[in-house]
Amino acid sequence: GGVLADAASPAAGGRARAGAARRRLLGELAAGDRATLLRTGPRPAVLAGPVPPDAARAALAAWSPVQRRHDPAPALDLARELAGPDGEIVFATDTAPVAPAPDLSVVAFGEPRANAAILTAQRLPAADGGERLRLRLCSHGDLAATAFTVVLGEVPQPPREVVFADGVADAEVLLPAGAGDVRIELRADALAIDDVAWLLPAPDRTVDVCDLLPADERRRLALDRVFAAVGGVRHTADPRRAQLLVATRPGLLRPGQTEVLVAPGDGERAGWRGPFVVDRTHPLLQGVALAGVTWLGGTRELPGQVLVAAGAQALVADEPLDAGRRLWLNLDASAGNVVRAPDWPVLWSNLVEHARREVPGPEAGDVLLGEEARYRRALVAEGDDRELVLETPDGARRPLATDRLVGFVPEQPGVHRVLGSNDRLLARIAARFVDPAESDLRDLATGTWPEAPRIDADGPGLRDGTAERRWLALLLLLLVLADWWWLARRGA
Repeated sequence: GGVLADAASPAAGGRARAGAARRRLLGELAAGDRATLLRTGPRPAVLAGPVPPDAARAALAAWSPVQRRHDPAPALDLARELAGPDGEIVFATDTAPVAPAPDLSVVAFGEPRANAAILTAQRLPAADGGERLRLRLCSHGDLAATAFTVVLGEVPQPPREVVFADGVADAEVLLPAGAGDVRIELRADALAIDDVAWLLPAPDRTVDVCDLLPADERRRLALDRVFAAVGGVRHTADPRRAQLLVATRPGLLRPGQTEVLVAPGDGERAGWRGPFVVDRTHPLLQGVALAGVTWLGGTRELPGQVLVAAGAQALVADEPLDAGRRLWLNLDASAGNVVRAPDWPVLWSNLVEHARREVPGPEAGDVLLGEEARYRRALVAEGDDRELVLETPDGARRPLATDRLVGFVPEQPGVHRVLGSNDRLLARIAARFVDPAESDLRDLATGTWPEAPRIDADGPGLRDGTAERRWLALLLLLLVLADWWWLARRGA
């Protein structure tokens, strides 16, 4: 079996020697032998096996490490189980071990290199309606300066030089309104994967609101004014497509919908002055104090968790449902000053932000490799997102789950596309690599521990392989360029 460390550093200067080492180790296997290749990660994955040597070599050739630094222990434990008491483990890395590892034979073939990387990249709104692109770059080693190019769509802008101070350089670029896709590229250096970042336009997270109130009630509640102040909402007449509904009578809700019922009931009215009992720990009441408020409502019971009360009388209650949730407002807006109080728009702002999490589509337009990208389906019978397909940057496709919230972890840098019915494009999500520890190539080294025959990447002869073929046939455990493991032990 072989375990491949899926970290990005193999793309650095030792790739040629690493490839030669992998070929030589696999070359020790006879035609009748079998090898199993594992890939490290939060969850170890089998790349191939048990397969003949030629198939193992093909799997290695197709493998490209891109993950950030992670703990290889789960893959190592699995490999030890596969090896058994008689197997041998070859640990191919690019740094020298800092502690003995009795059950590992270490082969390192790294080369120290200076390297620059993109640490952060943000698109921020500008006062003129355009955007500000804010970058932070880092340098590892004796790299005093670099240059970056901003690509708008497919049009590269003139390169910009930056100088590092204490290994860090900040830059800001003004982007025109409607800049569309933005890509940042550093001048080529030792590691290519940390030299590029994609920033797509932010996905639309507008909340659809369905107002089912009678006209006079809508006017008394001043919701047009409130929603205009809150922003980020649009009105829809279709209650099925709304994330936030406002009504006077309960309706049938879909998953993810929030219904606000203004329902003082048909009984006797009463008025209350503060102080009120307010559950300020509830997310819908963050910043709501109700100081100086006079509240008119009905003398009635409300279902659910009481959030605001005047003595024993519930004024606001949160009713969780099997599908969605319902907020009850025991409020008669014909009198009192609730709708004129500063807390009124605050309450609705909290409701809108809660509903925004349920807006269909991608939650974010860009993620880091190793992080989960999420897409929320609308769950409308005739919708385009009944079935979803993920298209990766290399053009490969695979179906996504049919849950309401679909998640996937990008395994390639670049722009991923979420496709719906008839290949309709529903979302684009960019993934990029960021890991300062993996971008630091200064500690790479070449050697073998314990003493072992030298691996010469250029020469055809290697060693007397009689004894080694014996244990390679039992287990070939190949952790390629797994510098993060040794570096993690160094920091412990």
